[in-house]
Amino acid sequence: MKKTVLYFLVLLISLMLLPQIVLAQNDTVVVYSPWADPVMNELAEMFKEETGYNLKNVNISTGEIFARLQVESGNPQADVWHSVRALYLDEAKAKGLIRSYETPENAKYMLESYTYPKKDYIIGTTMYPLVFAYNTEYLAELGYDAPENWGDLLNPRWKDKIVMPHPATSGTAFAMLATVIELYQQADETGIESELGWDYIENLSKNIGQYTRSGTTPSLLTARGEYPLAIQFYDRIYRMQNEGYPIKAIFPEPVYAAPSCSALVANSPNPEGGDAFLNFMLSKKAQEIVKKEGNYSVRTDVDPPEGAKPLSELVVFEDDYSWAAENKNDMLAKFLQVAH
Repeated sequence: MKKTVLYFLVLLISLMLLPQIVLAQNDTVVVYSPWADPVMNELAEMFKEETGYNLKNVNISTGEIFARLQVESGNPQADVWHSVRALYLDEAKAKGLIRSYETPENAKYMLESYTYPKKDYIIGTTMYPLVFAYNTEYLAELGYDAPENWGDLLNPRWKDKIVMPHPATSGTAFAMLATVIELYQQADETGIESELGWDYIENLSKNIGQYTRSGTTPSLLTARGEYPLAIQFYDRIYRMQNEGYPIKAIFPEPVYAAPSCSALVANSPNPEGGDAFLNFMLSKKAQEIVKKEGNYSVRTDVDPPEGAKPLSELVVFEDDYSWAAENKNDMLAKFLQVAH
């Protein structure tokens, strides 16, 4: 009898504590992101103050996140996919990996060009243009001027002197590939047909000294003087400049400047926390933090990063992200045939 009473007493206490246990499990928002821990830690501290949620950042590349979400789809471990290009998200939604969102309150402060009104699972949270980076000391030794536009990268003087990521492993490089193919595509060409675009890729490959697996490695190699030129997103160049490296950015015309997005993982452990993170990332406080890392804000009331070219002066390429998403596999296969 005593054992029975003790059993029911333990059961009663357990049931009383169950809501607290669930609450403890749901006080953390898990974010998969290629963003480094220092900036995510700063955001986490403010996120905790603003919402009460803890933030756990898992720092892995875009391609790895996509693969991981598919593996975990039966038992999702993350709540948010942060810093991802829209071209990945249509496929992710079709696979049931991400979910729709209720329009965040802070979305009313966004620049219209960074919203996706017809896609309630895609929303821009930051922006950093695709630029050319150059090592000022290396170019001074060579006696060359920095390239100013896409065509300049094909100059034979740059043979084996450019470093960029590989589009099969890097979202940075695939953005560049899609931009070039679409930029040079003629009105009568369809799909991935782009004679001038593929000619450009073939000729550019002659000047590529190294394709890196990581999208961020080219900026580091150029900053250290191992290569004079890199193709890279601006935020990485900005950080290297702030660390004292002799590196500068060139904004080509037109420049790829599509927003980096955040998406909510379907059937995540903490959907309410995911919603809170999305709204938080669009807050002025959060946007001021990411600006310090070289990100342009998606809000109308936050200036560009210090020293960066104003958004109004950028000639932005009007890319069709849906086209890039639909033709991604075919473009990558063609790239492997064309690039040397």
